[in-house]
Amino acid sequence: MRAARHFRTFRFAIFLCAFAPLCACGNRGSSSPSEDASNAQASSGSNLAEPPLDQQTEQKLDPLTKDDVDLYLKVMRAAAERVKNPTPSDLAALDGAKKILAGSGTGRVPTREDAKTLARANLVATSMDQIVVEEMKLDARAYRGIAEAVEAVVSSPSQGGDSRGGAAPPAKGPATPLEKRLSDVNSTNEKFLAPFRVEIQQLVAAIRNPANLAK
Repeated sequence: MRAARHFRTFRFAIFLCAFAPLCACGNRGSSSPSEDASNAQASSGSNLAEPPLDQQTEQKLDPLTKDDVDLYLKVMRAAAERVKNPTPSDLAALDGAKKILAGSGTGRVPTREDAKTLARANLVATSMDQIVVEEMKLDARAYRGIAEAVEAVVSSPSQGGDSRGGAAPPAKGPATPLEKRLSDVNSTNEKFLAPFRVEIQQLVAAIRNPANLAK
């Protein structure tokens, strides 16, 4: 979630680069001047039209509703409980990540399975709510949009931020349509979430805790 979150990465992130599709580089052939010109014109034209606002951010752009907050709290409460009482598979992922990270100092090359283990451990450590959403068979994209909206204005005190929680400071210069829309909806959501602020902060502190990451 921003993330704002968007606040959480393993030291193993560099490992994942090894699995990027490098072969794409080999498919780049030379092109004729006419092809280059056509491509340049197409690129220039595509840059003139921005995608719809809802394609520029995962955050829900309409004000949060009571149903949204109820869903968020339901998932986060379950996730916080699971953080306190992890399943055997959760513990296995964290233990596997620790072993992989420990072996990185020996020059061992990580495998694809290692990458999967590290990614899973990252979810267990700082995004347990995503695992809960998957197991509850909820709409993951819709939930992320709600979570982004909630945590844009309410964050754990330990994460710092201004009075609006995780909201970013205003950008310099004229606001883009997306920035204006987010500013307006965040202002509305901040007031709406006021009665839930303390509980949300506690849940975020428990679930997005960097101390949960494998060392």
